[in-house]
Amino acid sequence: MLIHQFPKTLLSQLLLIVLLGSSQILRAQSQDRGYLNFVSQLPIIQATEVQPPPDWAIMQRQLIRTMEEAAPYFVARFMRDDGTIYGEGPYDDVYEMFYNWPELYAIGGDEYLHQKSLLAYNAITRTNTTYYRDSINYHHRLHKEFVRHDDFFHISEGMTLFYHLGLSDPTLPANVRRARRFAGFYLNEDSTAHNFNPKLKLMRSIFTGSEGPLTSSSAVYNLRYGHASLYPVLAELEPTWSDTPERTTEIQTLYDSIVTRTDVPVNLGSVGLITNAYLYTQDEKYKNWVLDYVDAWLQRVEENDGLLPDNIGQTGQIGEYRNGQWWGGLYGWHGRYGLMMMFASMSAASECAYMLSGDPKYLELPRSQLRGLMERSRTTDDGQLLVPFRHGKEGWFSYRPMMVRDLAHLWHASMAEDDWQMIEKLLAGSRFRPLSDEGMWGTNTLIERDTMSWEKSEAFDIDQEMSMTDRSLGKSEYARLRYYAGENPDWPYESLRADYQEVVRRMTFMQQDTRDVTEIQGDDLHPNNPVLTKALVQTTMGAPQSIYFGGLLRATVRYFDAINLRPGLPEGVAALVTDLQAESLTLELVNLSVTETRKLVIQAGAFGEHSFTEVRNDTAMSSTPVDNQHFTVKLPPSNSITLKIGLQRYVNQPSYAFPWHQGKIPVR
Repeated sequence: MLIHQFPKTLLSQLLLIVLLGSSQILRAQSQDRGYLNFVSQLPIIQATEVQPPPDWAIMQRQLIRTMEEAAPYFVARFMRDDGTIYGEGPYDDVYEMFYNWPELYAIGGDEYLHQKSLLAYNAITRTNTTYYRDSINYHHRLHKEFVRHDDFFHISEGMTLFYHLGLSDPTLPANVRRARRFAGFYLNEDSTAHNFNPKLKLMRSIFTGSEGPLTSSSAVYNLRYGHASLYPVLAELEPTWSDTPERTTEIQTLYDSIVTRTDVPVNLGSVGLITNAYLYTQDEKYKNWVLDYVDAWLQRVEENDGLLPDNIGQTGQIGEYRNGQWWGGLYGWHGRYGLMMMFASMSAASECAYMLSGDPKYLELPRSQLRGLMERSRTTDDGQLLVPFRHGKEGWFSYRPMMVRDLAHLWHASMAEDDWQMIEKLLAGSRFRPLSDEGMWGTNTLIERDTMSWEKSEAFDIDQEMSMTDRSLGKSEYARLRYYAGENPDWPYESLRADYQEVVRRMTFMQQDTRDVTEIQGDDLHPNNPVLTKALVQTTMGAPQSIYFGGLLRATVRYFDAINLRPGLPEGVAALVTDLQAESLTLELVNLSVTETRKLVIQAGAFGEHSFTEVRNDTAMSSTPVDNQHFTVKLPPSNSITLKIGLQRYVNQPSYAFPWHQGKIPVR
């Protein structure tokens, strides 16, 4: 067919692809539809103060630029042109290689990050769905693009990349369909995957997925590694039980009858999956499911005298297969990492339920358990506050320094004085926990620490003990919270610098890696992802880093480029939330460009769940009423501005929609 025979509209679209590139088509269409006019009608604040950029702003933009440079190196080393990756690994581990790339794009990184993470997600999903090496465990493969069966700790790890893709582009039909399909496995919309009992509001197994609930799971792995207990049905489990096939079969049968067919707190990670579908669709059925399931766990806490039970039988009874015993389930109170896993799931689920409902009662789920641990705390002669991490047949044990992560998430959601006072109590008792760093698990949470005497002064100094892996997460929530308390003024710069140093360390590791492609293909060792977003989320959005195991982005504010119609801070713009209050925040914005004017839209909340009331510019001695989820800021070259912003929290239904979508995502 000759060019002049093409339909005019098709020819124009082909020319548009050539001129703009496929990634910019939506922006051109957005302008044609008048979305720029919508942005122009928002309240606008203009900066008028020219001053040199502060150190934190320079470091923030340098960190973003460094990761933009590191990402293509990582891709060239570990990804083929079609998006498939070299090397082996379970589904969750290969997704993890790119899990926060779309988040960095949504903060303000280059569009390359979105493109490659989407390419990787599609390729990893495709190859794990259609085929995979026989050496990979069957349960780590996908069916209908979703894991066949797994626990929700690992499902949530694998889904984090998918959740973040909604931040970078919510208009992709394939991802909207996936979000609905994945949620449908738990709303029993797929006839082969009835994972959930809608009457009793409980999961039918510790292992669920696209092929439904499992009735048998690995006793050898979970009992050997201390993730579950058979007590009191079996008082003692001999160390050599798995040495003979007969005894292994006996224990496996017992394990499945006691452990596998239960609902457990880690299943609360499913709340993030269902909330993700709501953010795409605004369909009330997803909201109702989330609230029903979290309500069920709140009721179980109430029935168990304020303690979270970690195993629920298929008739809804606490400890149904353990003679009523409330502890011992998979990743529960007896598990070696159970406390961290349960609190991650509780915090993520309560945040989603509060965001969807606007009802603060859902924060009682993690708050009640945090309060319970603090009430059972001990203080050493040296002043170290310790809480029990585990429970066994002789009661509470494994007293260790409490993590701050879940307290930080609770306070960020509630902004309540009582929750802040729990943080103050924890910090006052942090004799051995440094205020600058905290690993995801913390080095003191390994099982061998159970035998350590934290009661004595010879307890090791965590600041000296921490590995680079722990430090890689940058400055911790301790340091951020002390900044808001006015006691740590250098935190913004120091936290960003810490992440920058870690990016450099990871790049050096990759550059010194001598393996060739053949060696990489037969290995599951990948260098750590060179993209880090913790300090960027904390500084730009005034929020703790998302809980990795099922959590969604938390943000007090989020940004969009009003000129280029894309998510994230415009090029050369730095942002810092300097103060957080229940009804306000203070925000500094800096334009590092000396030639270009930048214009950005500021959104209340990660998903527009909050609303702005007014914006005060003390430099200009002016106040602008907003009463909207969004307002715009114009930053001339080399200008900075500090804004005191009034905020109403959790008053809007959340959505992945961008500001110019005007509340309805245009699926293309």
